[in-house]
Amino acid sequence: MSIYDLVVVGAGLIGSAAARHSSQWGRVCLVGPEEPKSRTLDDTRDVYGAHYDEGRMTRCIAHDPVWATLCQNSITRYRKLEADSGISFYDEVGALVLGENNSEYMNQNENMIKTQNVKINRLTYDKLRKQYPYLNVSSRDYGLYEDTNAGYISPRKVVKAQIQQAKLYGCTFIPEVVNEVSRVVQDNEYCMRIITDSTHILARKVLLATGAFTPFRNLLPRGLELDLKLIPITVAKVEISDLDFKKIKAMPGMVYFGKGTDDWTKAFPRDKTGLISWYMLPPVKYQDGKYYIKLGHFHHAFPTHFTTSKEMKRWFCSTGDKHIVDATADLIGNIIKGVNRVSYHGDCCVLTETPTERPYIDMLHSQLGVAIGGNGYGAKSSDEIGRIAAAMVLKNEWDSTIPRTVFQARFKEVASKL
Repeated sequence: MSIYDLVVVGAGLIGSAAARHSSQWGRVCLVGPEEPKSRTLDDTRDVYGAHYDEGRMTRCIAHDPVWATLCQNSITRYRKLEADSGISFYDEVGALVLGENNSEYMNQNENMIKTQNVKINRLTYDKLRKQYPYLNVSSRDYGLYEDTNAGYISPRKVVKAQIQQAKLYGCTFIPEVVNEVSRVVQDNEYCMRIITDSTHILARKVLLATGAFTPFRNLLPRGLELDLKLIPITVAKVEISDLDFKKIKAMPGMVYFGKGTDDWTKAFPRDKTGLISWYMLPPVKYQDGKYYIKLGHFHHAFPTHFTTSKEMKRWFCSTGDKHIVDATADLIGNIIKGVNRVSYHGDCCVLTETPTERPYIDMLHSQLGVAIGGNGYGAKSSDEIGRIAAAMVLKNEWDSTIPRTVFQARFKEVASKL
């Protein structure tokens, strides 16, 4: 049996990016399931992805310098990937970060703008009212508006473009779930064995980009368990008419962190101090031909996390928490005035959180690397995360200005069975 230089396990945003980059340097195989046509509890499949969507925000503004750098480096390659693949996935509609004057969150963003040299326009409350007359925020709030290198991407189309280009570079794509990864001896040398439902593959090295489903297959060396929290996220998608879309089509993606207004619903999740935070996509055209405004909560206000594969499957086969879906749909109506709600529905995914709030990009041993932990910011930064990880594993290089220690993996203490 022939041996690949690298097998990338996980065909989501990070894995597909790593496959594209690494396929230019060696013989690579990408293994991971494609998006299912439907998700039901009756199906035997129990591994899904967080990229089954048409809209994720992207922007250079960030409260954290690491995520700012990862995102900026990814954004610079969006257009080339679009041109090379012929797949359009990036709409540069801008991004608007909103919050209270002199708040910690906004001050963090202001500091990052200075250190990262991001070009923005500061919009006072009065300027916000003038530029976005439909936007209902508090007079305590102001905005940081990024009109270039910001907007939203279609994660579904990003993955398609990455895999298409990886194949052009010679990458083999096997659309199956990996059940086991182990180190074995082949011809008197250590190599990695990857087992799927139908086959097994040999490789000199493996990169795991398996996200929230990492704990539920035999992928890690015995006795190691990555320190991860798997947090359920609920969003609501509100359908609007074509006429209302034309009214607000210039709307940027938005992020908010503050106290909100008195007329915002109190049913939407808030943190223990009463602060409310959300992200909202402008109207995006989905596969059914309709326009939806999507809003989601941040994980800080939602303490629940999953620990079993059964919980994960049940969640991915649902449409999220109904109470939160209803509250979120109401909040969209509170924030965006003068737009009629035709219908709404919920959707869900699972956020993979690390204690460092940065991704793990690390080698577990000389033949096994990981690129795991989007922390809610991974979609827009996935190309750079995948590129760094690919160079680390296949070329034995650390090709980033960010110190390698920032991305060092952490592990849970696994109780002894003796």
